[in-house]
Amino acid sequence: MKFLRKSLLFLVGLLVLTELTLRFIFGFCNAPLYVEDPDFEYIYAPNQHRTRFRNVIKTNEHSMRSEPLHATDTTVVLLLGDSVINGGNPTDHDDLASTILENQLNDRYQKPVRVLNVSAGSWGPDNAFAYLKKRGFFGADLICLVTSSHDAFDNISHTPLVGLNPNYPNKQYEIALYEAYDRYYIYYEAYIETPLKRWFGPATQHAPDDVIHKFGTTFNRGFQQLADTTRALQIPFVIYLHPEIPEIQQNRFDAQGTQILAFAQQNRIPVVNELTLRPTLDLFRNPEYDGIHYNAKGQAFMAKNLSPVIQQYLDLYFARYARSHRP
Repeated sequence: MKFLRKSLLFLVGLLVLTELTLRFIFGFCNAPLYVEDPDFEYIYAPNQHRTRFRNVIKTNEHSMRSEPLHATDTTVVLLLGDSVINGGNPTDHDDLASTILENQLNDRYQKPVRVLNVSAGSWGPDNAFAYLKKRGFFGADLICLVTSSHDAFDNISHTPLVGLNPNYPNKQYEIALYEAYDRYYIYYEAYIETPLKRWFGPATQHAPDDVIHKFGTTFNRGFQQLADTTRALQIPFVIYLHPEIPEIQQNRFDAQGTQILAFAQQNRIPVVNELTLRPTLDLFRNPEYDGIHYNAKGQAFMAKNLSPVIQQYLDLYFARYARSHRP
């Protein structure tokens, strides 16, 4: 009886210690939350400041992974994309390419320059365009779409996700131990292992040259929408094409990436072809299991590649501004 009592006390103590560790060290019960939207499907909820896996995740009043907007934000660069630039829970706010670029550009020009991060995991270009169409272009002086090969056919489906898929929570778990079980063990089995078996079997048969194939039937219309609208609004538009690890290893984009490059050429859109910049595997979060997402070093690499392109446009912008404001 005494042994049983001690064992129960030890078990309770272990559970309490694990609960506290998960909460206060790993940020369980403090996940960034999502909100639904009828036009662009979903996005991070606005005005969040979370600490998750020791990383700070911030969103501003427009659900961007950026600091709040101010009236002095007269020079604006919009970065559009999916989880590659959003970073998700594993990427600290200060490690994001958008944050790095914003700090560098402020130092370079000694003026407020905003690099706004408009993104969400698994967004396609049509999601990004729908967001801008609804929320506005924020006085953008340059727009850069960060995209990958699989975005070519990653079309909006409006499949309900928020509050249903554990990867898109709309409320916090109350018990960290339950979150660890429900979100990560059950999530892996239901949302990763089973879909991978179902999706990648057909992908191997029908799209052998593609890395991730979304099985859309039409080229994502967001590419054309962004091209046409930026042209009409006279906003410079650039595409940054980010390769996945198999494409790096083969030194070529798959069939979908080739279509994106062809689209850009046909529409005379400048492209930063990251494959030509020779990214290495140490830039990736977990090269063995994750062939697309960058770690902090990779985010800095992306910022380094984007910096000269953005500076090229902003140098012209500030030169025109100076000429038009001479006394």
